[in-house]
Amino acid sequence: ADVLLIERDGYVGGMSTAGLLNLWCGAAVGGLFEKISAAVTKKRGRRKVYNPETLKGLYLSMLSEAGVNILLHSVFISAETDGGSIKYINVLCGTDVKRFEAKVYIDSTGNGAVAKSAGVPYTRGRESDGLMQPMSLEFAVGGVDESTAVYPTFGTHPEIEEKMHRYVEEGKVEPPAGHVILIEGFLPGTAFVNMTNATGVDGTDSEDLTAAELLTRRQVPQIVNFLRECVPGYENCCLLQTANTVGVRETLHFKGLYTLTETDIINRTVFDDWIVPDVSAVFGNHNLKGSGSDENNLKQKLERYTVPYRSILPVGVDNLLLNGRNISGTHMAHASYRVMPICMAIGEGAGMAAAQSALGGVPLCDVDIKKVQKKMVRK
Repeated sequence: ADVLLIERDGYVGGMSTAGLLNLWCGAAVGGLFEKISAAVTKKRGRRKVYNPETLKGLYLSMLSEAGVNILLHSVFISAETDGGSIKYINVLCGTDVKRFEAKVYIDSTGNGAVAKSAGVPYTRGRESDGLMQPMSLEFAVGGVDESTAVYPTFGTHPEIEEKMHRYVEEGKVEPPAGHVILIEGFLPGTAFVNMTNATGVDGTDSEDLTAAELLTRRQVPQIVNFLRECVPGYENCCLLQTANTVGVRETLHFKGLYTLTETDIINRTVFDDWIVPDVSAVFGNHNLKGSGSDENNLKQKLERYTVPYRSILPVGVDNLLLNGRNISGTHMAHASYRVMPICMAIGEGAGMAAAQSALGGVPLCDVDIKKVQKKMVRK
């Protein structure tokens, strides 16, 4: 199929590159994710990690080899619709606004910018109050003594968490920071830090995003100081790099032909029209009002479930597909499927459905999902 990928940054990859994540949370069996993961991931301690810089080059080379047309440094502005279809989209390309027309559009913006502009109904954050998961700015440190270093996550090192809480109470670290998550780095002597925190902010609002950037960047040197003074192995650590952008976990949930629920995930529902056959992740909401894990998270083992095609088909727009964390699902279900391997698997299935529609001249709702399913199953 003739594909144009429009990207706002100078490289692709989203949170796996610009967001400076170095760990795959959750899993997606088969397909492109496993191919990409196998090429860049290695075992470091108890985790499998990757180097975000390596991914930048790998993604672009894979896209070029596949014949994808890539347009970097270009930002979506708006969609123009007619009779329930998107006619074209407007994109800021450098200093010029250009118009692009396609048979099928796939919204991979995370926030659902295309779907929102096209008029797809949506809800914000948690159904009861509209609150969204907090934002975090990832960063990396060097100078870690791996012979003594620890790599905590939620609840694994209560004595270190207690020290962090005292630092917050004493004003040494700005709230709502307060949890301690350290991840082994790909390179020796490095670690990646997921400890900054900004709550009560909306990732679709530039003023809120600015406030989150300012807060989390103030927290970075405070957290580095805490690591030096309180965490074994980090006595001589130094700041190496911060992410290009604060990480946004949750914003809008769009209305699809089917809304994936936490009950579907817990019951491991196998949908007849699954677009992703074999994914798994716990319910990973961060605390919506403070630090740490959200107390409302449902307990769920890493058991496999499916994502239905109907959940990426939005209501009211017949030539658009939803991709990633903006698919149709509840706040709690989203806490599981929002992670990168699952979003990548959804995107792969969406791409095959879009190609079948565009090349075969069939509406998206009439795509032969069985043909997609055959390609999504592990060889």
